[in-house]
Amino acid sequence: MISSTTFDEINTGSAAIPQWDDSARREVLGLEMQIETPENVVLTYQLAGPAQRYIAYMIDLAIRLAIMFGVMMVVPMMGIVLPGTAMGLLLVMMFLNTWGYYTISEGFFKGQSIGKHFCGLRVIRDGGYPITFWPALLRNLVRSADAIVFYGIGITSMLLTRRFQRLGDLVAGTVVIQERSLTLPRKPVILNKIQPLNKNEIGSYLPRDEVLSLIDEFIGRRHVLTYERGHALAGILARNLAERLNYSGDPKKVAQYPMAFLAAVYKTFSFAQEEEEQELVSAYHPRKPSAGVKLE
Repeated sequence: MISSTTFDEINTGSAAIPQWDDSARREVLGLEMQIETPENVVLTYQLAGPAQRYIAYMIDLAIRLAIMFGVMMVVPMMGIVLPGTAMGLLLVMMFLNTWGYYTISEGFFKGQSIGKHFCGLRVIRDGGYPITFWPALLRNLVRSADAIVFYGIGITSMLLTRRFQRLGDLVAGTVVIQERSLTLPRKPVILNKIQPLNKNEIGSYLPRDEVLSLIDEFIGRRHVLTYERGHALAGILARNLAERLNYSGDPKKVAQYPMAFLAAVYKTFSFAQEEEEQELVSAYHPRKPSAGVKLE
């Protein structure tokens, strides 16, 4: 049986997490940008400074110069085949290399050019959303204004704005951030204190491995959520699984203790899979007879 005591043991520590206060939500001047989502979750991004962006720009510039060198080697040959077109083709390629390189790479490769990728930088919308083609096009069309006086205008704009935005970023509503790899903390689920579901109260539905992995990840990181938020998220999956399983047990277990119900589902079907695997291993690898036993 799934009791409230068992649920408290599963969800230990989640209620101790304090709610965000106004001071935590307030964006401060510095390298961090905080965005509050409609779900009252505060996302923190690390902004990229002018020095990092300059290094990424130099890498992209070297790549663009290499592309133009190759174009200048090929275009004269095409001019021999099509006389009078060499200069036109060269101008078109220069235009695409100048404006298309950043627009295509940032618009279709998740806000990263090759230089930004190597430097761990990414362009996103100032609301935390991924950048799309049209904002990428807009921010790079304004690059000509930022590039005045060896990018003096762009650098000045970055130094005067709290999110280090050049003119193109201000017009397109974008920011450049540093990518950070994080490992979310986990707490083990004490499965020996969880009772599996009664087989007489469920149908023949078998949750996929992806669903069991989702339950494992969710319960393992339950302590990073508040008590109320954890219940709300767990309730969505618990109700869906109870319906698919044709669960005929006490409905209060699903409504009041959804996280404990998910843990019971995980134990029921993950242990069943382990038993099946052990049976298959035993079937294909029978035990050898003991020494001194003669087979006839």
